[in-house]
Amino acid sequence: MNRTTRYITRIGVVAALYFVLTAILAPISYGQLQIRVAEALTLLPFIFPETVIGVTIGCFFANLLSPFGVIDMIFGTFFTFLAALLTMFLGKHKKSIFLAPLPPILINAFGVSLYVVTLAGLTGNGSTNLNLSASLKYIFQNLSLIPYLTAVAWIGIGEAIATYALGIPLINALERRKKLAL
Repeated sequence: MNRTTRYITRIGVVAALYFVLTAILAPISYGQLQIRVAEALTLLPFIFPETVIGVTIGCFFANLLSPFGVIDMIFGTFFTFLAALLTMFLGKHKKSIFLAPLPPILINAFGVSLYVVTLAGLTGNGSTNLNLSASLKYIFQNLSLIPYLTAVAWIGIGEAIATYALGIPLINALERRKKLAL
């Protein structure tokens, strides 16, 4: 299999895995208290740079199911893209694998919490029918520090579980397999 075919295949498989894992585990994948198991895949760019695209596409499609609507589709996907890009940067510069989870943890904890903490209060169950501009206006008018920091902590803990407990063992296993294949 040539390099281009391998890259495209890897991107498609990662996108599909991200979507399926998030959809199957939807009850724990959305909200203030979330462990999005698929976030383990955000470490893949550490060893496979092309998977930034797969993780981003998978996240976008997974966020189509989000109770936070278009806000999560746009901003959640952007935060995941940014985290995967920074993880790729760490891998390219041969940093420790134990640093790789930091971009997904920090970016998603601080970024996603901006809208999750306010939009979750709209109906009590996190769903919203507001359009994009109304949602953004609501977020910035109703964001409070204590609930925000609480959401940061909970989302950060969920990200840490997904990336450290699942992502690092995944990367280590793939690196061993990669060395065997060479």
